Amino acid sequence: MSALLTENDVFPWAERVLQGRITASTRQGGREAGGRPGWFVDVAGGGTSAKYYIRGGRGGDFGYIQEYGLQREVRLLKLLRDEGIPVPEVIASSDEPNAAILGFVEGVNDFTRIASAAERDAVARDFARVMARWHAIPAGKFAEIGLAVPVNAEQLVGNDLSVWERGHFPLLSEPVPLVTFACQWLRRNLPPMPDKLVLVQGDTGPGQFLFRDGRVQAVVDWELGALGDPMRELAHIRTRDVWYPTGNLPDWFRYYSEFSGTPLDDDRIRYYSVIGMLTTALALAPVVQKLNPRDEHAEWLAQDVWSKCATAEAIAEAMGITLEDVALPAPARPYVSALFDTLRENLEQEQLPHIEDSFRRHRLQMDLRLLARLRNQAEIGPEIEAMELADMQALLGRRPRSVTEGQRSIDALVRVAEPGRDEEFVRYFHRHARREEALMRGGMGRAANARAAAIR
Repeated sequence: MSALLTENDVFPWAERVLQGRITASTRQGGREAGGRPGWFVDVAGGGTSAKYYIRGGRGGDFGYIQEYGLQREVRLLKLLRDEGIPVPEVIASSDEPNAAILGFVEGVNDFTRIASAAERDAVARDFARVMARWHAIPAGKFAEIGLAVPVNAEQLVGNDLSVWERGHFPLLSEPVPLVTFACQWLRRNLPPMPDKLVLVQGDTGPGQFLFRDGRVQAVVDWELGALGDPMRELAHIRTRDVWYPTGNLPDWFRYYSEFSGTPLDDDRIRYYSVIGMLTTALALAPVVQKLNPRDEHAEWLAQDVWSKCATAEAIAEAMGITLEDVALPAPARPYVSALFDTLRENLEQEQLPHIEDSFRRHRLQMDLRLLARLRNQAEIGPEIEAMELADMQALLGRRPRSVTEGQRSIDALVRVAEPGRDEEFVRYFHRHARREEALMRGGMGRAANARAAAIR
């Protein structure tokens, strides 16, 4: 388990670089932090005061950061800013500590806080215009700072997918058959090369840019930037729309097509939607199998569950499969429920109101979400396990001795099965994911009941 950066690791370096003293700081938390350590700081020095944002390296057990690290992101930010794209200014960066000081940008990142339909439309248009501008930057400029240039369809998907696989499979304690299947499906159904390669932010859309008065102030979070298909960028907007619903997703796509001159391709967007939904599970499976108590534990559990549901649904959509509703058990252990009711009420009513520090409030709310997961396990865990074993028996032709043994057997089966069984697997993985979602009921946070919006 890798150590996460703290103020003691970062602040002395920042004060030396900025030649000032940090007089106030706010630790960033929740989805806005993306799980990485980050601080908004006020720095006084030379008779003046200024605000900055300190972005720390992700750390933890995220395998992909070995290749998609903070210093690579810093190089991207500098290039984009030189090209006139609105991104935060890099003030300083360091390998030790692994951190970067960025210029502070005024704005809001939560698209759901826009009440006016007219303002939503204005922000969507402006973001599409900005995205078309960074897509117009020649791919060669990004190659000069170390980004790989795919030359065929296999590299187009495989270069990036391999990064995630290297950060996933070697770090697992137990296999995740849905991820194994999805990676194989993606490689067996490659799209053709696009007419031109563009810089794909990798996780773009609502929540990944700051806006004010209907205009984009800065596009943030470029750690996953890579050269790829512009339709992949639109698929990532669709993924972000799950967390920050736009209410007008087809307009985002249409505006981008108008500004860039790039025709929309629904089939490619559906294909890349599978990648957009899967990436979270690829990153998080090793993390949730070895939870760090100091990390965003319940958020990672929720996002991992959501990603599995969304990936199964995205593959079904791309294959033209209509999925059925999944029968789920209801709680039927009143005494167990009463105990959890008591504990939750004590934490919510007696403790939470008296915590003034925003980060510590966030941490207790994270614990409450973890408590919901434990409650569901106590209330419906045995029923869920019985459903899972019966489903595995139908798929394997034999009843496994345990869910763990069943998952290992299904993973082994997926690796050798013919494509003719794809629909059978997709339907099973959807049921499995929905059962995992039931075990996180009440702890899913923003992912509760989240589903991908239609393309048109």
